[in-house]
Amino acid sequence: MGKEISLFSGYDQPENRTTNYCLLLLRMLYQENPKLLSSALSSLVGDSSGIQIGVDFRQQVGRNGSIIDGLITQPSFAVYIETKRWDWFYDEQLETYLSELDKETANVKVLLALSNFENKSERDFDNIEETIRTTYQGRILFAAVTFEDFVTAVQQPNISPALAEAVEDFKGYLNGASLLPNWRNWLDVCNCGAFHSQLVSENVYICPASGGAYKHDRCQYLGMYWWKSVRQVAEIWGVVDIAEGENGEAKLLWNNTNRPNQELLDIARTKRIALYPDEDWATRVFVLGPLVETNFEKDSHGGMLGSKRYFGVHDLDPINTADLAEKLRAYSWSDLEE
Repeated sequence: MGKEISLFSGYDQPENRTTNYCLLLLRMLYQENPKLLSSALSSLVGDSSGIQIGVDFRQQVGRNGSIIDGLITQPSFAVYIETKRWDWFYDEQLETYLSELDKETANVKVLLALSNFENKSERDFDNIEETIRTTYQGRILFAAVTFEDFVTAVQQPNISPALAEAVEDFKGYLNGASLLPNWRNWLDVCNCGAFHSQLVSENVYICPASGGAYKHDRCQYLGMYWWKSVRQVAEIWGVVDIAEGENGEAKLLWNNTNRPNQELLDIARTKRIALYPDEDWATRVFVLGPLVETNFEKDSHGGMLGSKRYFGVHDLDPINTADLAEKLRAYSWSDLEE
């Protein structure tokens, strides 16, 4: 017999606390309006038809040759949530949940694997999805969702101010627990120096694949710096390390998009060959979206020290690269330094 969810859960384990808070928000959605919970669950599992939750009122319903003037029903549903702070789900555990969920008498059955998935490959549950198709004939809905997905699903435009404030508090908890992607809205400014024209022409940033000065934290945007200003910005699609040698192994460090990994690997090799066709040193390739001109000036004395510098652009709330480029023109480095 499980515990009731509570504002004061008393759980010591972070995963249990996180699950409790997720369930609290879902309960608050339902209490405010069952349609809100229906919309959230449909969004999480990608069910475009919509999961029906709450009392249903119908009239003139046919039953065995007769017409019922009025009919009130309430479809049942069961949702199992397995929460992990890191991606370490295993099939045997999830298959046990599927077996138990299938025994439920609910009309709608949902299994959610909730975690801080960093890339698309981590969200592949091919064996589980195949089991649902074959063993359970599609009777169970399954989705692997991030905490960011969860927040997006519950943060609906028509929720009350009180519920919206609760969602903001929940986001603060997730940020504090490092359960939201902390690379988003970070700008990695790279010192391009004498090589800026070649890098801009190929729409790429390349540096040695080594630690120290050339070790980069994951970021959403890259800024190309020369002549005391960031003059081009782009979204970082992914970063690939290519080992030394003519056919050096290509390793994807991270993928910030939904693009196939192989596509990013192929682009990285093409850019590497285009810029350095006769060299075979170990290379780190930043695969970029389109570059956009800007003018984000370094207002302190002297040039940029080192090969990189990070800026948080969360407060600028950019909607895309062009928006970020335009907003950066109104700021200098000292304005955004933390």
